[in-house]
Amino acid sequence: MPEGRIVRGYLMPGMPHVMLPRDAASRQELRRACRTAGANALEARPDVLVIFSTQWISVLGHLVQARANPCGLHVDENWYDLGDLPYDFRTDVELARKTIELGTAAGLQVRAVDYEGFPVDTGTLVALDFLNPKNEIPVVCMSCNIYAGREEELALGRAAADAVRALGRRAVAVLSSGLSGHYFTREISDAEDHIASPEDDAHNRAMLDLMAAGKCREAMDRVPDYAAKTGADMQFKGYYWLMGAMEAGRITGKLLGYGSIWGSGAAVVEFSA
Repeated sequence: MPEGRIVRGYLMPGMPHVMLPRDAASRQELRRACRTAGANALEARPDVLVIFSTQWISVLGHLVQARANPCGLHVDENWYDLGDLPYDFRTDVELARKTIELGTAAGLQVRAVDYEGFPVDTGTLVALDFLNPKNEIPVVCMSCNIYAGREEELALGRAAADAVRALGRRAVAVLSSGLSGHYFTREISDAEDHIASPEDDAHNRAMLDLMAAGKCREAMDRVPDYAAKTGADMQFKGYYWLMGAMEAGRITGKLLGYGSIWGSGAAVVEFSA
């Protein structure tokens, strides 16, 4: 069996706006960046996509999708006017089960989800739309536990990476998450969209600069302060998961795109060794 490894990683926005051909300049940049990420991920020839979405929220530990072929129709709870999101993808059940086994061995509460009709979240589906549009690549999806902190998310990321190695998979790790989380509370046109405040914009850019400079571990250390100041999506805890999966001290981020979605911050970053 060949040695498995995570060959590339991505931070991608999970908002459905990036899937739509709207006029907002920042969203156009994000959409182009998502398409670039999709092309680059395909070029890496992955056997599987491992996705952590901050929009799949769990309370009692972490959940891992173990249904062989989730399919259905999703309507976003907040942006239902943007249209339906049909889905039909394949799960790498063996890798999902191995991740659960190793996560449990590491002291985490990790459970499988395997029943018909379990709802798949928007963030996962947006990532799949760009990275796996033809549903050709198997997927492992995992939730964001609302109570988990840095050490738990790091451990879950490591468990996913260890499972990839143990089964000889060639994987791409994907974090579907936003940056600053301050949204406009009034109706805006697409053309009006911008980061809600100059302060949010400055903090977002500082965090992205650290990733691009290869200071991913320093960026991780700054997450609590960054999250407190920007209201970051789920405290930006998904970044811990991605760093656990990819080993923060060994990787560098490349910014593919940055912009706003209804006032919040969003970016596409590609990580590689």
